[in-house]
This record gives sequence, C-alpha cells and structure tokens, in this order.
Amino acid sequence: MDVKFNMKGMIYGIFLIIFILAGFIILPKMFHEDVKAVDYIVVQRDSIPDKILNMMDDYIDQERALATIIDGKVYVIVTRGQNEEYGIDVEKINLQDKEGKQVMTVEAVYKQKEDAYPFVVLETNMKSLPDKIELNQKYSGENKTK
Repeated sequence: MDVKFNMKGMIYGIFLIIFILAGFIILPKMFHEDVKAVDYIVVQRDSIPDKILNMMDDYIDQERALATIIDGKVYVIVTRGQNEEYGIDVEKINLQDKEGKQVMTVEAVYKQKEDAYPFVVLETNMKSLPDKIELNQKYSGENKTK
C-alpha cells in the first residue's frame, strides 16, 4: 500500500491547530479583567498611627476611601461621611489594572451604628499606593447600592 502525504495540507492543518489553540489561550485573557484581592487587617483604635488620627479631622465629614503610606506600610482609611445613622465596615478590597492605571476598589457596608464605626483604618499588604481609589457602598441586609 502506497500512502502519499499532501505536504501543503499538513502545513495548513498545523497552522489551523496552532491558530485554534492560540485563540483558546489569548482571547480569554483579552476579555477577562485581572482582579486581585488585597489582604488587609483592621487596625484597632488604640493602634492607629498618630499621623492618621491627625488627618482624620479633615476627612471625617466626607464619604470616601483614602490611602497613605506610613513607615513603609500602606493604610486604607474608609469614612462614612455625615451619615450618622450608620457605621461603616469594609467587606473587601480589590486591585486591578484599568487602562494602564492601578485602581483599588473598596467595598464598604453601612451597618447599624452599634455594629460599626464612623471610620475604619486598614493595614494592607501593598507596597505602593494605587493610582485611583473607588468606593462602593451598600447597606447591611439590603441589595441597595449607593
């Protein structure tokens, strides 16, 4: 039995297989946002650095998330603003690249005043400050996002 190979067909077949495999590898990375969770610990009230406590007067009335570096550690401060009916707690912090900039998203939860504080200070495992910080809030027990 004499078998003949079509070399041109083999080359097209190999290119087709490589093209399909590359599509399965590259395309999902193009459409998938690379979101990394940031590890953090809540700093107890008596352990908050004095520099943070001194600047809180300027920000306690604002509803926002801030970040600062003190002694080589990155701290995230989340304030509830003038909404005195609730306290604030942090659910999670994510970090992702958006258009070449590092964006931190802080997910905060408004809780009953007795269960939370007017501001929260978190010590993170980050080495540098992000380019932008976004604060997303929701109310405890509800799906209502502010």
